[in-house]
Amino acid sequence: MATGLLLLVSEETTKLVPFLSAEDKEYIAWVSFGATTPTLDAEGPISEEAPVRFDRRELEAALASFLGVKEQVPPLYSAIKVGGKRAYEAAREGKPLELGPRPVRYLEVELLALDPEPTPHPLAPSAKGWRLAEKGGQRVELPKPLGPYPTAVVRLVVGPGTYVRAFARDLGERLKTKAFLSGLVRTRIGKIGLERAVGLGELSPEKAIPEVDALPFPVVELSHTEARRVLEGIPLPIPALGYVTLVDSRRRLLAIAEGDGFKLKIKRVFVKEV
Repeated sequence: MATGLLLLVSEETTKLVPFLSAEDKEYIAWVSFGATTPTLDAEGPISEEAPVRFDRRELEAALASFLGVKEQVPPLYSAIKVGGKRAYEAAREGKPLELGPRPVRYLEVELLALDPEPTPHPLAPSAKGWRLAEKGGQRVELPKPLGPYPTAVVRLVVGPGTYVRAFARDLGERLKTKAFLSGLVRTRIGKIGLERAVGLGELSPEKAIPEVDALPFPVVELSHTEARRVLEGIPLPIPALGYVTLVDSRRRLLAIAEGDGFKLKIKRVFVKEV
């Protein structure tokens, strides 16, 4: 039901997962109005329909209101665990769990198109994020449409833990109708954009993204003496604030540290010797 960028890590690189998964993500979402489904996406079937009576101005106002949203109720069909049970497992058994609101962040919400039905626009990167391409661009394949429902194409930049399916549901509610996600492309995770991706059949070590390039933190190059202190877990007297990436003179990833403005405390080490 969704396409786009997926970051794969292996071996020692799995240590990066906590840092990469905490990054903001950019999506291009197709939200169809006038109906909904149990899973809130195009898997179907249509479970409820409602009239659509809003105009473009009202849609843009509803989208802008999400910039102030701080919480979101996850979809019933999600991997969240309650009492050791996955929410989607309970929903499939006809015993949906009670899911409370969770913290989310909407950083950018932008209307790219409003079509009479789901339309697979090609996409292309720009200085201001991914956009619909006027010429060329990357082809998009949407799931088989569930019907000729009016559909908005929306660019989203969200924090971790934000469900775009729930965004579609909530957008429909704000517009006094029903809505579901009829297509989704993830175009960026942190610093890495879809333009740097390769197909599954093209994966190879030669095409891997360097670890330092994947991390979104400022890079600090260490001397040999400082690098040895890192391996010993000794804080470094470097006046940085927040997370930083520590590398040696060959730009090899040594560690990730967190600064308090006076010194760096080592959070994760990636090498055994220098």
